[in-house]
Amino acid sequence: MSSAELPADIVRAYDIRGTVPEQIDESVARQVGNGVGQWLARSEAETVVVGRDARESSPALYESAIQGLLGAGIDVFSAGLSPTPVIGWAVDQLGLGGGLIVTASHNPPEYNGFKLLAAQAQPLLPDEILEIARTRPAQSAAVGERHELDASSPYLELLHQRFGHETELNVAIDPGSGTTALTAPAALTSMGARVHAIRATPRAAAVAADPQEPSQLRELAGVVTAVNAVLGIAWDGDGDRIGVLDHLGRRYEADWLTAVLARPLLARQPGAEVLLDMKTSSSVIDDIRRRGGAAISSRTGYSFFRRTMRERQMSFGGETSGHIMFGPEYRPGEHAPWIDDGVYAACALLSYLSERGRTLAEEMAEIEPRPISPELRLPCPDDQKASVAAQIGDWFAERHRDSQIDRSDGARVTIADGWLHARASNTAPVLSLRFEAVNEAAYRRIAEQLHSALSQHASVSGTDQLDEPPIIGPQSLI
Repeated sequence: MSSAELPADIVRAYDIRGTVPEQIDESVARQVGNGVGQWLARSEAETVVVGRDARESSPALYESAIQGLLGAGIDVFSAGLSPTPVIGWAVDQLGLGGGLIVTASHNPPEYNGFKLLAAQAQPLLPDEILEIARTRPAQSAAVGERHELDASSPYLELLHQRFGHETELNVAIDPGSGTTALTAPAALTSMGARVHAIRATPRAAAVAADPQEPSQLRELAGVVTAVNAVLGIAWDGDGDRIGVLDHLGRRYEADWLTAVLARPLLARQPGAEVLLDMKTSSSVIDDIRRRGGAAISSRTGYSFFRRTMRERQMSFGGETSGHIMFGPEYRPGEHAPWIDDGVYAACALLSYLSERGRTLAEEMAEIEPRPISPELRLPCPDDQKASVAAQIGDWFAERHRDSQIDRSDGARVTIADGWLHARASNTAPVLSLRFEAVNEAAYRRIAEQLHSALSQHASVSGTDQLDEPPIIGPQSLI
């Protein structure tokens, strides 16, 4: 184990992530575990639960991280292959001091990393992760003890108690060879659903599962129509993000799913706050407000998002990335640690549709579509991406005198016929862009203006993404 600090290029805003073995190897994993252990010990925490995803590099990194934690004097509950939300539930339900998950979520297979949780399953903030990264390894006088833990079984029992036997509908699912293969089929079957699954064995995959990537959902769309499923559901590799298809195999943007899942809450609790990120479509915001909800914006990133929900005691929220988060009022009578959980979101959606006797397509049809881009990820050096985002905001504000600009997360500029959002990615050397307009002509104008603004920044590539046609409502994949 190195005596130096962790390399700065693997320390991100809400996790530690890099390529294996160039940036992350077993020595780094041991050092991360030891740093987390020392950080927990300083807050007088004594226990941690550790899980991992199905990547080829994860078992070795998992064992090394556990050794680092034990060396710091922390008792470890080792849960093995587990969805990230299950580890969060275990931290909260067992009253543990924290959690560590070996995963790189939807990053390519050559990546791996570590998601970190504090007590009550709260994600660490950037300054806390930086503190751990700067902690030099140290051996405790008393070595921690290791205990094996089955975290999935009690989690599934909690879901069964919440949703029970509610439906006999056909559902097609794609866990993407990730860890939700351990929980999603069982959870949906316990609701009475007839489950048709593809890629339902956890294994190292050639392509990391991303439920927001249309090309990865085409096979699932075919299954949906072949078995007459009412719904298609996909998850990322560690289970905290979700994507959905209707009975026609059509894909919807994740913020539209947030709008639909907010409806049962708003029916019970008019005026409830719903947390959204700044890339959320105006169509979704309008739908929430029309139903009496208060749409509140947050900085992008699940750690910031979950902290905001907890601090404001909010009940529900969703990011455009597919992180759907639940608080206590969404689940009456239950304690909730504000966890983003793709399987819980799937159960909640199926329960709502079954109760209403409606299809997802019928629910989505109540949202008025506008032309909107996907999240565009333009390569840009880490040391320049924040500055470029700010300058794009300035460029538009100078040319649209009646514009409004919000700089709480990059730059979100609202103009007469639409809006755009530019920000530095928290996880990669990427400039993130999304924009929306009132009609297709206005969409093309904003795209052309973005081309002009970006032409001043030679460090940004991939601007041809601006020329792709907009998304307008559901996307047919068949």
